[in-house]
Amino acid sequence: MNEIRTLFLLFVLYSFLGWTAESIFCSIPARKPINRGFLAGPFCPIYGAGAMLVAAVLTPLKNHVFLLFLTSVLLTSAVEYATGFLLETLFHTKYWDYSDHRFQLHGRVCLQNSILFGLMSVIAVYFLHPFLLSWVERIPDQGSRWIAGGLFLYFLTDTTLSVLEVTRLNGKLDELQQVLDEIKDKAHTARVETLEVLQETIASHLDDSTKARLRTLYEQKERLESDFHLFQRRIISAFPTMHSVKISNESLLRIRELLQNYSKFIHRK
Repeated sequence: MNEIRTLFLLFVLYSFLGWTAESIFCSIPARKPINRGFLAGPFCPIYGAGAMLVAAVLTPLKNHVFLLFLTSVLLTSAVEYATGFLLETLFHTKYWDYSDHRFQLHGRVCLQNSILFGLMSVIAVYFLHPFLLSWVERIPDQGSRWIAGGLFLYFLTDTTLSVLEVTRLNGKLDELQQVLDEIKDKAHTARVETLEVLQETIASHLDDSTKARLRTLYEQKERLESDFHLFQRRIISAFPTMHSVKISNESLLRIRELLQNYSKFIHRK
């Protein structure tokens, strides 16, 4: 049982360190703080799982640094690819996309990141993992029991709430896309080019029932575009290349543009 707690605490530490590195890496070019992670809290479980797998499987290669590096590249790439595939399967959404990189595979992994993960893995095996392991093992048994129990409940709660919010987000984007598609169909009938022009004119030559339906659609569109919770807005901002693999991404692009405009307005204020 002590060994299980130790492994779990190491997983949490690696998840936090991975979130920290990822957030800093993404925040610097964006020139603003970005909470880079699927969970609401400061943890990226993919880093925790990858680091624990590297430590468990590749430590025997410690005396062969080049082989350790190459194997780390392959192993961490497999973890990232599998995670991306799983998220796309469960949520029909690609949260990161490396399709614009020169050497990549299905947009889920790219050579640049794989090399970086390989270097991080070598550092972890030689320096970070022994240090964290010795630090965790010094925690008193009673203390580690309470800490591990509390963190387990936190992860369970955060994961559950995050999955629910992402599911709601996808549902809202799907509903908004259906509304946009119907409005565009009406816009084509009215021979106008943009949704905004159609909203302003509600073309006079349309029949009353079509005008009433359009007004309802625009009210629904405005409600949906303004009804994105803090967590949902954070997810959209945290993954700039996120896009649906199931439906048109026009609804997501509109929400992202609205959030960017709102952010610029707040910054000017």
